[in-house]
Amino acid sequence: MPGGLRAPLYLNKGEYSPSDFRALLTDVRGTTVGVVPGTTADGLKVSAVTGSSARVAVAGGRAWIPATSAGVRNPRESFYVELPAPGVAFNLATPSASADRWDLIVARVSTDTDATTFAEVPLATFVPGDLTAGWTLDVVKGTDGGAVPSVPFDSYLILAKIKVRKGSTSLSAADIEDVRYTTAGQSDPTVLAPIRTAAGQGVAAVATSQARGGLIYSTDEDRLYVKGATDARPVTYRPTVFMSCTGKGATGWWGADAPGGGNGRMIMFDGPATPYDRIGILSYQMRYSCPPGREGWTSAWTLSNGVFQWESMRSYMNAGGVHAGTAQVQIPKNTALAVYIYLYSQGGSHQFDEWQSNGQMTVIPAE
Repeated sequence: MPGGLRAPLYLNKGEYSPSDFRALLTDVRGTTVGVVPGTTADGLKVSAVTGSSARVAVAGGRAWIPATSAGVRNPRESFYVELPAPGVAFNLATPSASADRWDLIVARVSTDTDATTFAEVPLATFVPGDLTAGWTLDVVKGTDGGAVPSVPFDSYLILAKIKVRKGSTSLSAADIEDVRYTTAGQSDPTVLAPIRTAAGQGVAAVATSQARGGLIYSTDEDRLYVKGATDARPVTYRPTVFMSCTGKGATGWWGADAPGGGNGRMIMFDGPATPYDRIGILSYQMRYSCPPGREGWTSAWTLSNGVFQWESMRSYMNAGGVHAGTAQVQIPKNTALAVYIYLYSQGGSHQFDEWQSNGQMTVIPAE
């Protein structure tokens, strides 16, 4: 079957619509297998039909079903199937009078070489297990009082587990376990995880029914979350940050022979730590005056979190002057952003009086 993406992703000035992104992710086609969720994540969803002792409905939808033989997956082949809306409904076996039973609802394909071309399952004449169209929905009936049955077919996806309770007159939503996006027990462990939309009910509520590794898009926050082992966390966003600062003073500093204690510090950039490395690209200007006879050699020193990074070219000044230039610094992961520029005086023999400074820095992720 051909791969590719059915849903387009349109970019405008480097930005895309979150709804386009969601549509793209929910319609992935290729060797990845599983139910394609659809716009409301209800593709091939199994539900109870009220007023019947054991009747279920399967909503219209699409799926990629893995090609397996004797339980071994062919990693280069999967089958694309489609059930037209509104789907189909059919009866399960009559409930036992003495014990509960587990039934499975599966979508399966025929991989026989003489199978007819794959087509839509005919709704009007649908019968579970009929492989005329090359694929079908089927029921794996469990034993009364027994465990969940195993699937006796090749090339299948389990859609739901049904608890057929003894002596029941109708199924309820609580009797149906949705396993469309669960990897355990499937014929292939790499079932397609859907992206679900959290609209109104909140991310935490939606996460309870999301598969591990699946995505949740919060329409209220316009933010994407990923489901972990127990809860959902925001997908890491690593922004590029622009920072600027200005300063001035009339301190009468004596220049430091080495930066420290705040003496000579004229530009400061502070910020929180991040779990990834960053690079800071700086530009700066520093102008100062000094009393007559207090001349000396000066330069700009750049430090990141107390670690020396760079020194500008030294200049001999006898009445003050201007230092301007650019620099780059490293900001290690899990380390606070603390980038400072000092005016350094060789030998500490130069005095700084009135001064002004201006600095800008762009911080970008480095991994």
